[in-house]
Amino acid sequence: MHTLKESDVKSGCIIYGTSESDPSRVITASVANAGYNVLFHNADGSIIEEHTIPAIDVPSSGIVTIDSGFVPDDGYVSLEEVDSNLSGNPDVYMFSVEKDLLSHKVLNVRSAQTGSECYKGKDYRSISDTADSAALTVLQESGVSYYQTSYSADAVSGREIASHIPVLSPLPAARDTLVTAFYTSNNDQHTDLAYYGFIEPSFVYDTEDYDEIVAASLSNQDLMPMYWQSAANLDLDEGSAILAIHNNQSYQWQTLYHDVDEFTIAANYNKVSHWLGLFSGISNDSSWQFESVMAIDEQDSHLEVSLPELAPIIGVDIQQQCPTALDNAKFCIDNAGSFSEEDFALQRSHIKVLTNNNRAFYQSIYAQPKAQQPLLESSAIELSIQDLEGLELALIDSELASTQQDYFMAKYLDSRSIAETGQGGTFSDANGFIITPDDYQDLYLDMLKSSTTVVQQAK
Repeated sequence: MHTLKESDVKSGCIIYGTSESDPSRVITASVANAGYNVLFHNADGSIIEEHTIPAIDVPSSGIVTIDSGFVPDDGYVSLEEVDSNLSGNPDVYMFSVEKDLLSHKVLNVRSAQTGSECYKGKDYRSISDTADSAALTVLQESGVSYYQTSYSADAVSGREIASHIPVLSPLPAARDTLVTAFYTSNNDQHTDLAYYGFIEPSFVYDTEDYDEIVAASLSNQDLMPMYWQSAANLDLDEGSAILAIHNNQSYQWQTLYHDVDEFTIAANYNKVSHWLGLFSGISNDSSWQFESVMAIDEQDSHLEVSLPELAPIIGVDIQQQCPTALDNAKFCIDNAGSFSEEDFALQRSHIKVLTNNNRAFYQSIYAQPKAQQPLLESSAIELSIQDLEGLELALIDSELASTQQDYFMAKYLDSRSIAETGQGGTFSDANGFIITPDDYQDLYLDMLKSSTTVVQQAK
């Protein structure tokens, strides 16, 4: 993934969005067919050399076919990118999955590709880009102090009056906008929901270029108070909210505040197919960050949020010659009892290591939860540890369907940062699973429709 002037993007090549650092450029992609190997590993992390697919054998199409029969039970497959500097000494970046998780994936590499074909796809800017001047107007309602707009669960804005309410949408808008209106509260929080409505795209206009404005109307029918509480060891953050799914799109209905245990839905509202509670924050006794989704049953007025037992990862470290790991792995991550494997379905283990010869070694491993996760060997450098620069653990529970697995993997790739800088930040893979905005929205919706919890922590 990289940025390019729009005029230089050939017809039929994918455009993910507009560059944030330079609006004259767009985010696009080229087929990756150079600079990486595909490795097969035993359960202890050792390389099965006879099955290695070296960079020289990667076809020009960039499509590498993996025979899972070459992967032993509990073994792994890795994408290994070897990034050499001017001295010829390699840095290594690896993305690895356990055998049971193998499936068709589009993966990114960091290194620039020379002369390869562009990656085919459509222009997604109508989904990913917003217009600063998009707005709508609704009828002013008595006693209302705030009007919130939600073009999606992540695109939320608002205003104190009913005219020219900002909408985080493209122009023209491509789907309905949810408007929720709130009475004045004593704590300046938007908790007392008064009116609501899904507003058609035609009501969204450009505040810098408009003629006649038509004000949309809202409803206050069938409002139902409901209650929630969280376990005493959880601190919720501003990402906690009630979501509504309408026309297979997620919207933020209202924010949940730590000190207000009530929210309101519109019972029997036929434009909402699913009501959801999205809870995020931190476990204050173990420092794990969490995001938990709970379905709301209109017949049950109470939600209760809790996490499996977790402990701080202070003791989590990389061990040599792990005695209990499969086949005595050379190195492994020992979770030091920070979680129980039985409570989760999938684990992400990520390390950033400086080796004894001052080379960077980054590795992300997706596997079934383990007390000891073996590290996987590189074909380019001998793994040694001069300095552990970062260690991250992430876990997801639920009955893990392929969509939850893909959502979990896609969650940990910051595609915009990769395209703009080639670098990933905290909780971001250097290489990893990349999907289109449409596909991510589908995965996100599937995740929301199930009861799912993701926890993560870094040291």
